[in-house]
Amino acid sequence: MTALHLSDFPAGTVYTVSAGGQAYPLALDKAQPLSDSGREGGSFRLEFLGPGEPILPQATYSFSSGAAAHDIFIVPVSRDSGGVRYEAVFY
Repeated sequence: MTALHLSDFPAGTVYTVSAGGQAYPLALDKAQPLSDSGREGGSFRLEFLGPGEPILPQATYSFSSGAAAHDIFIVPVSRDSGGVRYEAVFY
């Protein structure tokens, strides 16, 4: 398996996330580089925006978009009228 890079996550991409036999759309809202940790592929954080319900608990989920599929550990970080925000950090 090759290391993921920030460039693997195009801005605005909507991913289908599988959880509990259901599929949920999570849109990549922010992608930011982080200070170099020495991680192969570089250090970065991603912020996704999903529907207001349900709130997915922190866990690793399968994210797919077109031919691309990644297993990503996400953590819910906030919720407002726009939906639930999730963060993934690659450090």
